[in-house]
Amino acid sequence: MTGDVAKADVVTTTVDPYADRDDAVDALFRRHCADLIRLAYCLLGDRGAAEEVVQDAFLALHRQWWRLRAHTSAVPYLRAAVVNGCRSRQRRMVRARALATALRPLRTSVTSSEESVMVNDEQARLAAAIWRLPPRQREVLVCRFYLEMSASQTADLLQIGAVSVSTHTQRGLASLARLMGVTK
Repeated sequence: MTGDVAKADVVTTTVDPYADRDDAVDALFRRHCADLIRLAYCLLGDRGAAEEVVQDAFLALHRQWWRLRAHTSAVPYLRAAVVNGCRSRQRRMVRARALATALRPLRTSVTSSEESVMVNDEQARLAAAIWRLPPRQREVLVCRFYLEMSASQTADLLQIGAVSVSTHTQRGLASLARLMGVTK
């Protein structure tokens, strides 16, 4: 009896390679969506985010259907897409938290109200300038100067090359200087 159940499960999870893409993805969605949402929820701890990651995985599968070597590999593809989507979402959350922390006003020992206003104004100008940078430059500058990460650590975190880190650092600093009105 157990063998019959296992065979039946295999039959229902394989997809007819000659079936229409829409029908095949729809069948996969009905069969595996709940399991994939549970997987994503376990990784993220947020139901809404888990549903979005799974939806993105199914959309990617639909778009890339013709690239699958065997349509029976659709379920492993979906699982990998969900895990990778969760990783990406977690990385974005970490970067957003780091950036939000970087933009919080710094506590400084200020001797007068006038000086306090000037410090807060300068920090607000810097925060506004940082937000005007392209996302990659902003991420690199926050990692390098706020989190005090090395170029290789920044490259690993952002999944870019060390040369790209250097390039984005130079461009970001030049853009920040221009936005802040600092001349060399």
